[in-house]
Amino acid sequence: MERPQSNHPDGKHFNAGLMDSVTGQFTNVQTKFSMENCGHSFLENGTVAILAGHKPQSSYVEGRRALQVLNLASRTLDSVGSLQFGHWLATATRLPNGMITIMSDSPAPVGPVRKDGIKNPFYELWDPANPATTTVFQLDNDFLSNTKYFYYPFNFILPTGDMFVWSNKYGQIINPLTGKKVLVLPNWKDIPQAKGMCTQYPFSGTAAMLPLRVASNYTEVEIMIFGGQWSYGWVNTTAVDLSMRLKIKILPDGSYDVGKWQAETMPSPRVSGTSVLLPNGMVLLINGAKRGLLGDAVSGGGAMLNEPNLTPVLYDPQAPEGSRYKELARGSIPRLLHSAAGLTLNGTVILSGGDRSSRYWMPADESYSASPTGFAEYRVELFAPPQVFDTQHRPAIMACPFSVGFRDVMSIAYVIPDASARVTSVVLIAPSSDTHTFNMHQRIVELEILDSDNDNNHVGVDGDRTVTVRGPLNANVAPPGPYMIFLLSGRTWGPAQWINVVRNQ
Repeated sequence: MERPQSNHPDGKHFNAGLMDSVTGQFTNVQTKFSMENCGHSFLENGTVAILAGHKPQSSYVEGRRALQVLNLASRTLDSVGSLQFGHWLATATRLPNGMITIMSDSPAPVGPVRKDGIKNPFYELWDPANPATTTVFQLDNDFLSNTKYFYYPFNFILPTGDMFVWSNKYGQIINPLTGKKVLVLPNWKDIPQAKGMCTQYPFSGTAAMLPLRVASNYTEVEIMIFGGQWSYGWVNTTAVDLSMRLKIKILPDGSYDVGKWQAETMPSPRVSGTSVLLPNGMVLLINGAKRGLLGDAVSGGGAMLNEPNLTPVLYDPQAPEGSRYKELARGSIPRLLHSAAGLTLNGTVILSGGDRSSRYWMPADESYSASPTGFAEYRVELFAPPQVFDTQHRPAIMACPFSVGFRDVMSIAYVIPDASARVTSVVLIAPSSDTHTFNMHQRIVELEILDSDNDNNHVGVDGDRTVTVRGPLNANVAPPGPYMIFLLSGRTWGPAQWINVVRNQ
């Protein structure tokens, strides 16, 4: 809960909680730290870490050096150590070895101030197995000078174990365990329509890594960046209406063949939106605004984000260029600063949050549902993508192992209403961890199908059908921890079950 001092529906002032996604029941969680603008990630053991945070506010103490882990038994966030430097608007990235990087710029007084204005040139490596402190690495000087500042950078672990790092108009691939630069990524300076396009806070676009596929043996990676704001943007400036797509091929020797950014035009401008990976590889763009930029408020308390974008958009990376975008059913609740979205176990998308919810402006001819609590938005919604309504082709898992190791073979029993349909793909999806437009944890890994129910020989005694798959290749492809496993028939997915990717003994 980003605003502990706001008008909470229960009259309390907690800044964290657990919500039952089936019943909607909310349980407050105790913590002492100020957590606005923190980073967060699932740990390998399935619990959640909250990393960094905010300056003191209300009754909560300085949180920019906080390291906390969710304790489900006591319903508390337990302090387990301290970062060496303060971080604010920090991206948390879980590595194949289970460690987590914490990366962001940070304002004084909790970060060292350099003469060139860079306030925190360090990122930190935290080991949950030895949680008291961290190892510090300095970012490359070229990265620091080209990004100016880096709030919530777009970080993705590649199938080599290296980390893709992007901030605004510049990026690198680095070794996250050493901080060493592997290569400089191409920029989009040569794309005329992208001149001045910025993607990090306060100009925040959203980003996702497209699914890692079996067909390429997980050696082809595609990064998408959607929307953002122009470098000259202010509260009434129309947001970016472009998306950028970059292909990276991993060569047999572990080096990279990196393409160039390809620009596409979205149906509408969007800043402060969220990109949600769907099980079929499509990307849902939702939340955000058509004008403005992220930030607390302008003079007088008005919102910095305006004209909420209430129309979700579906991006199909497999469609021909020029026909990849499709607008979906318009929503009614504006979700701007401090909103979030993430995939659920039944294949819908949960929408939550929103700030300055009584201060933005909206065109007079557009209808919307104003927040009943004013400043902050506490209503929670579920959005159902079109494929959820294709009920005849939704495979339902009847039996599935609770865990799978690397390259392990496992069989999954399922039923599907259409007797002529069958499972055509199986994917693992890491659970969501979204804030300030960037989902730090979502990841899709397709599994190799070894045997499937093409004939009646694969129908079980209870009428269940089976599909046999091979587990993920290694920890670089699928860092161990909890995943949702989805079965698909064509491009329609059914409800998932939880499965743990574990290290082979």
